[in-house]
Amino acid sequence: MLALLLASTLAHATTGAEVAAHLQSWRAYRGIDTVPEIPAKAYQAALDGEVAKGIEVVEDIKAAKGYGIAVFDIPIAQMWKAVTDEDHHAGKLPIQVSKTIRGTPRTHDHVLFQWMDIPILDDRWWMVQINYTSSLYSDSGGQLWELTWQDRNKDAALRARLPPDRMEDSMPVAWTKGAWLLMQLDDGRTLVEYHTWSDPGGSVPVAMATRFAANEVVNTLKGMAKFARTHIPTCPGQFHRPDGVGM
Repeated sequence: MLALLLASTLAHATTGAEVAAHLQSWRAYRGIDTVPEIPAKAYQAALDGEVAKGIEVVEDIKAAKGYGIAVFDIPIAQMWKAVTDEDHHAGKLPIQVSKTIRGTPRTHDHVLFQWMDIPILDDRWWMVQINYTSSLYSDSGGQLWELTWQDRNKDAALRARLPPDRMEDSMPVAWTKGAWLLMQLDDGRTLVEYHTWSDPGGSVPVAMATRFAANEVVNTLKGMAKFARTHIPTCPGQFHRPDGVGM
């Protein structure tokens, strides 16, 4: 009954404060515990057409959480397909390699390898476990769609599957985690909340890591919206909703 009540009230959220309050009410249902405390003004800025960004500093950890909020005139199912089509993200988002190395692409519970060319510094790579939060989708009546990731860089069996040519002159990030959350608005638009929390490893200065986290979210959000509009309408891949049902 509580979930049904939350779903009903969420559908009619029209201001940044209302969106923030409703998403806060769903916090316990989220599939990851790293969600930052995002102020209502960020959601309001997104509703007003901006790509809002921010960071949340965590005590004793050099890398801050970076988050971004945007509202796109794209149906939620189309936006979800863009987010989950990771094997086609290379070159379209700020990464050069993106490939599923265990499991089935575009489904819950697979492992993704990604590699990024970083000027001046050593290039970085990471492996992440991708999960869909089925219960959040179901309990919200299909209004909230969430994908989470958690690094698997230390898994020796998975590392054996990585392409050797990408290991030269590159290093793994120390760790990375985060989530995409999509919320369906009454007018057909999609509110997108993206957060990432990563330690790039090596000797990257705190200030540089923090700036990177803040700027990356804007580029990623804009890139994902463009990808949804240009690639997804003609992509032949098989997609699945957060509850595992094919789309």
